[in-house]
Amino acid sequence: MKLTILCENSVGRAIPAIGEHGFSCLIESDGGNFLVDTGQGLGLLNNAQVLDKNLRQLDGVILSHGHYDHTGGLEALLRYRGGLPVYGHPDIFVERYSKTAHSLRFLGISQRRELLETLGAQFHFTPQFQQVGEGVYVTGQIPRNTPYEKGDGNLVQRDATGQFFPDPFADDMAVVVETARGLVVVLGCAHAGIINTLNYISEVMQRDRFYAVVGGTHLGPVSQEQFELTVAALKNFHIEKLGVSHCTGQARAAQLRNEFGKRFFFGSVGAVLEVD
Repeated sequence: MKLTILCENSVGRAIPAIGEHGFSCLIESDGGNFLVDTGQGLGLLNNAQVLDKNLRQLDGVILSHGHYDHTGGLEALLRYRGGLPVYGHPDIFVERYSKTAHSLRFLGISQRRELLETLGAQFHFTPQFQQVGEGVYVTGQIPRNTPYEKGDGNLVQRDATGQFFPDPFADDMAVVVETARGLVVVLGCAHAGIINTLNYISEVMQRDRFYAVVGGTHLGPVSQEQFELTVAALKNFHIEKLGVSHCTGQARAAQLRNEFGKRFFFGSVGAVLEVD
């Protein structure tokens, strides 16, 4: 099994790849080749070519949630290679925004579902934990049981009356791959909370050992108290490799490097995790 980061905020080595605010990770395994998220759409095809990855050989796309920086490359991918199964929670197409005192920005999927379907997207909605390939699973909706994982108050949805309310991110999900060395978890942004996510996977899979946890952790905007509680909880799991990306932020990533030492790596464009 091999993971390769195709889209991320930064490029980690001297290759002619593109960094962009977003995330995409290619899973190549005996259970199939799956692309987890597609970035914004600026770098996906270029970076795949640079990293010698043939996206025509994909068995499916998994969307971790319905934000533009994780779904924007889907249109370009479909135009490049045609029809493809796309797995995601039923709420991926909800209307969502970032709202502050000074700005309102649309953050949802930029393309209409009808356009993506005419380009060959075959949507398979996954509200619950289920298998999508041999040894490859999606979590579906993740229960929120950790009191300190409060989410980001600036991320909102709008109801039928035009009122904004905190985005519950019912569609946030992770991907789990069984390997010879243990479970590998790929996170999109972990809007449900990284500890909620790992607790749920442990409960369903009946394991508390993870060979690797890779992807966005959404620890960048959280309070110091939440960060410290999260680090303490992470240390209670048996995680051999922690590769953070995207919404973790540079400052939090540096702190995690100090906490986890040689078990840590930064999941930038070009980063590879291979399990024999």
